[in-house]
Amino acid sequence: MEKKRISRRGFIKLTGAATFGTLINGFPGIIKAQEKEILIGAVHPLSGMVAEAGGMAVSGLELAVDDVNKRGGIKSLKGAKLKLLVEDSESKVETGGIAAEKLIRKGIVCLTGAFQNAVSLNVARIADRNKIVFVNDISTMDELTHQGFKYTFRVFPALSLLMETGMSGVIEIAKQSNKPLKTGVVIHVSELTGKICSDLFVKMTQEKGEPWKILKRISYPENPMSLASEIREAKELKPDALFVVCRLRDAVMLVEEMYKQRFDVNGIFGLVSSGHADPSYLKQGKLSEYTFNICPWHDEIGEKARKIAQEYESRFKKPFNMNGSHAYDAIMVIADALERAGSVDKDDLRKALLATKLVNKTSIGGPIEFDQYGDNKNARSGLMQIQGGKSKIVYPPEFTTAKVIFPVPSWDKR
Repeated sequence: MEKKRISRRGFIKLTGAATFGTLINGFPGIIKAQEKEILIGAVHPLSGMVAEAGGMAVSGLELAVDDVNKRGGIKSLKGAKLKLLVEDSESKVETGGIAAEKLIRKGIVCLTGAFQNAVSLNVARIADRNKIVFVNDISTMDELTHQGFKYTFRVFPALSLLMETGMSGVIEIAKQSNKPLKTGVVIHVSELTGKICSDLFVKMTQEKGEPWKILKRISYPENPMSLASEIREAKELKPDALFVVCRLRDAVMLVEEMYKQRFDVNGIFGLVSSGHADPSYLKQGKLSEYTFNICPWHDEIGEKARKIAQEYESRFKKPFNMNGSHAYDAIMVIADALERAGSVDKDDLRKALLATKLVNKTSIGGPIEFDQYGDNKNARSGLMQIQGGKSKIVYPPEFTTAKVIFPVPSWDKR
C-alpha cells in the first residue's frame, strides 16, 4: 500500500505542535507565565540617630518574607512570592514621606514601617491619600490611628496600652516588696516623645489613685553635655524610684552620674524608654544591671517564637528584640490577609485585614486583631528587667522569664 506523503508544511505543523505540547507539559516553567511577585514596600531608618534599631526591624521583615516564600508563597494567588523593597527614611520625616511615595510609584501592594512616630504619621497620610494599605510595625503614638485613616493598621502596641500593662506590673511588684514604692521622681528628655510618655505616666498615676507620689518632674535638653545637676536635684528629694524617658546616650549618662553621686533608689523604671531598650545599654555592666523598662517584647516561652528568634540571631548576628519581632509579625499579618483575600486589590486587602485574627506570631500578647481604629487590641508590653546583662520579662505572669529583683542592690553592693 502506498504510504501517504506528508508535505513540508504539514511536517512543520505536526512537529511544531508536538514540540509546543512537550514544552507545555514537560517544561511548564519555560512557557507558562512565571509566578508573579507581590511587592511589599518598607520605610525604615537605615541611617541617622536610630539606624541600628531600624536595621533590626528590616532584618525581621526580611526573615518573615523568606519564611513566607519558603512555605510556598501566597497559595490563594498561585504561589505568588513576596518581594521586599526597602527605602531609608534617614530618620527624617520629610525623607520618609519621599521614600513612601517612591515605593508607591514602583507598584507596591502595601507599605510597612516606619519606626519613628513622626515618620510613621507622615507615611500613614501618604498611604491613605493613595489608598495603599499601611501596616505599621513599630510606632507608639496613639494619634497615629486616630486621624480617620482607612488604610492604616498597627501591629505594635499603642503608647496608652503599653503604659497600662507596664504600670500594672510596677504596682504589682511594689505590693509584693518589703519596701513599698511610695515616692518617685520623673526625669525625661525634653523632646516630643519624652514629654508625651511622661505626661501620660503622670496622668495615669493620678487615674490609678496615686499608688506613689510624684515628687517632681525634671526635664533635660536634647543632647545634654551632663546630667549632674538633674541627678543632684533628684537625689535631694530622696525618692524611692526614678521614672525615666531617655535616649541611649542619656540613659548611660544618667546611671554613670547616679553612680558617681552614689544616688541609690529602689528601682529605675524606663517609661517606654528607647535608651533603656537599646542593646548597647545592656552592655554597661553593673551600671545598667537591674534597670526596669516598660517595653513591648517577643514571646520567649512559645516554641515557635523561640525558633524564629534563634533563626534571626543565627542569620543576622544581632539580638532578637521588639524591633525584629514586631516587624516579623507585620509581614505575617500582610501574608495572612493576602491569603484570605486571594487578591492584591487594595480594598480587598483592607477588608481582609479588618478580619485578622493571627495566632502564630512572635510578640507577647493575644492573637493580633484590629479594632475600629486599626490598632492591635490584644497587643501587650512587658515590664522588663536587666539581669545578667540581658532583658528579662518580669511581668505579665504568663510571659515571665525571670523572678523580679526589687528593691535593687545599692551601688556599693553590685
